[in-house]
Amino acid sequence: MTLALPSLVGLTVTLALTWPLRKLALRLRILDDPGPRKIHTEPVPYLGGVAMLGGVSASILWLRPEWWSIVVMLASIAAVGLVDDIRYLPVWVKLVGEAAIACAAVALGFSWHLSDSAAINAGFSVLWMVGLTNSFNLLDNMDGLASSVAALSLIAIALLVPGTALLAAPLACVAIGFLLINRPTARMYMGDAGSLMLGFSVALCSINAANGSQGLHSAVILIVPVAVVLFDTSLVIASRLATGRPIQLGGKDHFSHRLRLLGWSQYQVLAFATVGNIAAWAIAALAVRYPLAEAWLAVPLVLAFIATWIGLMRVDPYASTVHQPLEVHRASGS
Repeated sequence: MTLALPSLVGLTVTLALTWPLRKLALRLRILDDPGPRKIHTEPVPYLGGVAMLGGVSASILWLRPEWWSIVVMLASIAAVGLVDDIRYLPVWVKLVGEAAIACAAVALGFSWHLSDSAAINAGFSVLWMVGLTNSFNLLDNMDGLASSVAALSLIAIALLVPGTALLAAPLACVAIGFLLINRPTARMYMGDAGSLMLGFSVALCSINAANGSQGLHSAVILIVPVAVVLFDTSLVIASRLATGRPIQLGGKDHFSHRLRLLGWSQYQVLAFATVGNIAAWAIAALAVRYPLAEAWLAVPLVLAFIATWIGLMRVDPYASTVHQPLEVHRASGS
């Protein structure tokens, strides 16, 4: 069976579910209200993550019914986020839930072959899944950002390791489907239900892809395709540590916010993220050719990433005299 039809089913189901779920969210007041750490000015309905879960479930079960356990894990991680969307969950409760689901994934075989020790492999894999899941949660701070980065990361993984396309392609199509309603100005948010599920999905695909190689090549395939989300998370953590701010609290200090402070529009920020994802794919595609000489062509791209990171660190998002443009409407993540 080709990937086209199941992927199209996932995209279509996601789109079909967004409008009734949007109406339900408005009726039940499951909304992302404006706040001091957010930049949208009007309440926006959640439940986009539920629409994506419906789409990916339909796609996976159509393609591979025996993968029902993956659907259960995605539903479980989305449920943790949905509870947090409706009723605030303490950070430690979310982390315990995510870790438990990650342990289940390891038991099902999603464990990176880092060493000869099964315990070390399992421990790192759980940390990777929980960390990447929350990195996408942090990235969901501007219209269309998390969904576009997730889709591009999944496409990069599928291109690097075609054997992963069976899972990565339907997930990417679901993210693209939701992007159609989540693009600026968003009419619906994915909420934690969607961002946690997308992050966990990308983590599963990256581990699956990395296990097809060994040594440095395996690490490159695991890490580099998600360079943009790691770029953002490291930027936020470093800046908060440098200024003595709590890491776990939300804030307008992500790369998207910093670019907005420089006068960039939301679509320009999305273009920046797209270029970053393409560059990350190129770095990985070149690096895995080592020890061939062309692998060194990845070095200038890596240096460009580092220079951009340093440049954005110099943009102060905490200055009280700096204000974002008024046309910005949202940031549902932290």
